[in-house]
Amino acid sequence: MPVAISAPGKVLLAGGYLVLDKDYSGLVFGLSARIHSISTPDPEAAGPGVITVKSPQFTNAVWKYKISCPDSDKGVVVTQVMEEESSKNLFVETTLRYALTYISSTTLITDFESKTITILADNDYYSQPTYPAPRFNHLNTPLSASHKTGLGSSAALVTSLTACLLATYIPPPASAPELRTILKQQLIHNLAQASHCAAQGKVGSGFDVAAAVFGSCVYQRFSPSLLEAIPEANTKGFARSLKETVDSPWDLQISKTRVPRGIRVVMGDVDCGSSTPGMVKKLLAWRTAHPAVAKKMWDELEMLNRGLIDLLESLRISSEEEPGAYSGALDAIRKHGWAHPHPHERCLTTLREIGGQIAAIRVIIRGMGEAAGVPIEPEAQTKLLDAVEGEVNGVLGGVVPGAGGYDAVAFLLVDHPETVGELKAALGRWNGGTAQGKGVTGESVKALETREEQEGVRREPLEGYEGFVSFA
Repeated sequence: MPVAISAPGKVLLAGGYLVLDKDYSGLVFGLSARIHSISTPDPEAAGPGVITVKSPQFTNAVWKYKISCPDSDKGVVVTQVMEEESSKNLFVETTLRYALTYISSTTLITDFESKTITILADNDYYSQPTYPAPRFNHLNTPLSASHKTGLGSSAALVTSLTACLLATYIPPPASAPELRTILKQQLIHNLAQASHCAAQGKVGSGFDVAAAVFGSCVYQRFSPSLLEAIPEANTKGFARSLKETVDSPWDLQISKTRVPRGIRVVMGDVDCGSSTPGMVKKLLAWRTAHPAVAKKMWDELEMLNRGLIDLLESLRISSEEEPGAYSGALDAIRKHGWAHPHPHERCLTTLREIGGQIAAIRVIIRGMGEAAGVPIEPEAQTKLLDAVEGEVNGVLGGVVPGAGGYDAVAFLLVDHPETVGELKAALGRWNGGTAQGKGVTGESVKALETREEQEGVRREPLEGYEGFVSFA
């Protein structure tokens, strides 16, 4: 039976670098841009044990794997069948190896029914042509040559593929087909984290996988030792250790959150990437060398981030308890900015405090970046954020999300077509930035269509993929 699963992208609005330490937290919003994994029977397979993964938006993006299990203790062996113009896909291959090993350990399956799995990405994951593009636009380029927009494609891919494999080979009962029960979410999360970290070659913070599974949340990471204890894949004890780790309780903390009604997130794609691993390594080296100064900054940031989370929750409550006053305040700042007097002062005060909190966070972030010699909020991005906030009424604040750098900006603003349109126009006109050492001057910034998404991984109706996937 065909199965379709999707998982959202992410934006870490507050908590960049802090989420690496389990004593600190991050505010991460899921995004409506999703990566989809659709499993169908493979009518061309001569027998069991072949999984073909294809990504039709890219050229030469077909990966065929032979699946076997000669030693259950070492886990499932995934061997790529190399064909002409074949490439490697480490995230797909690792996810297959980990997910199928867990499934085999749980169900004692050793002969897996052959399947074709189609991977489709919503357009905002990759820089698109300027003209309107159809859904799941074909980019006419190899996957390795595509330009990502930094929405967390690898985490969303691993999460959707993990959930798709689980739903395919351990089908849920008809009475409870949803993935959103706490138990199922924890299973998908733990297994996807294990696969994603193995594919990356390191145990990261995990906030991107958490957002892909749970959607928008306040996130505090798990102990890295949980995954560091798993042996290398296909070595002695791998299958047992993986299953025990995935099934055990983890010490991460997830608190669901949402953007208040009438507010939205807009992402801006700057076509100039940063080396996130290099930036993280350099900042952590600075933290080790200057522990007292770093702790003071991190504690200040944690306090400000928590304050922002509390203010957003207060605004959400106001939107429910005082809907008229709340809508009036949003309308006023959208039309007139902050200075114009109006009768909805309490709601306006909270909105103004959110803007002030974001500004205060940016000050500490810039200071930390300068101290560490890491361009978390480069001067070009500072000019861009300040210019947009000053030009467009209804923008509460903007940040350089995640680890920072040159490649993206994110804004929190009033969710009204005129405000969003003015922001997009302002970004399109922007030519005042210079990325020092990057060879980029006067580049415009493209607003993406994606927005915040509360929901995480989910099952999708098959009708949405007609024309892209054959269900015959």
